Amino acid sequence: MNEIAGTVLVCDYVGRRRQAPVSALGLHQHGITVHNVLTSPFPRELTAATYADQLWHRNGPFGTEVRAVLGYCAAAPIAQELAASLRDATGVPVPLVLFDGEPATAASIQAEYLLAADKLGELLSVDPARRTPPAIDPAGLRSRPREAIESMYRGLLEVGGHAPHDGSVDPETARAETEMFAAYYLDWLSHLIAAHNASWPAWGGSAVQIVSREHDCVTEWPGALSTETIRIAADRDTLLQQPEVAAAVLSILGKENSHAG
Repeated sequence: MNEIAGTVLVCDYVGRRRQAPVSALGLHQHGITVHNVLTSPFPRELTAATYADQLWHRNGPFGTEVRAVLGYCAAAPIAQELAASLRDATGVPVPLVLFDGEPATAASIQAEYLLAADKLGELLSVDPARRTPPAIDPAGLRSRPREAIESMYRGLLEVGGHAPHDGSVDPETARAETEMFAAYYLDWLSHLIAAHNASWPAWGGSAVQIVSREHDCVTEWPGALSTETIRIAADRDTLLQQPEVAAAVLSILGKENSHAG
């Protein structure tokens, strides 16, 4: 395939996950400038709109060189806000390409919070019975998100405070590791809360959902002018390593490139 000029904006919170990142598509090998806007230091904003606005001002401004916005998993609502910002800046809508895109639910945020607490407890040899922090209020994630994230931070600190005092763990080391660990996960949990508090703006463009074989996706993406779904016979972990996924994205960008020309 010929080289394709232009830039794509990528919303992909890679972290320490086992799933392949968007960079595995190798789009840069085809002449595309790939700009992953989700890099450290991560915003601590708690709505998709304000989170995306901070990413825009940190990384932009962007113009008509952008051919598409790509979003992975729960970053999809934030990617959509970026697509809307791009339309506002240029007057030109671009495709929103989503890989196993989905909203961040209250249940998924609670699960990630509990997972973080368990990992911290394991790191500090905390008794498994003392690794479960207080549950979050699902409604509070929308109505009082700042209180919710502060409560989760305190919950992680409390788990770390249960590190044994039998000499197996140095108290100062345990405190320092707890604070470092909690700050690391606060970035991730803030990202999920922001994605949960989405406004799904219409941006005048199409959505293309590229999904793994068992991903549960919507028929019509909220806010999209039209929605196309491409299902790939691969699991979630290896979705972005599949040649047909890269080919699908390149086809989309090729069409956008011809429109721009």
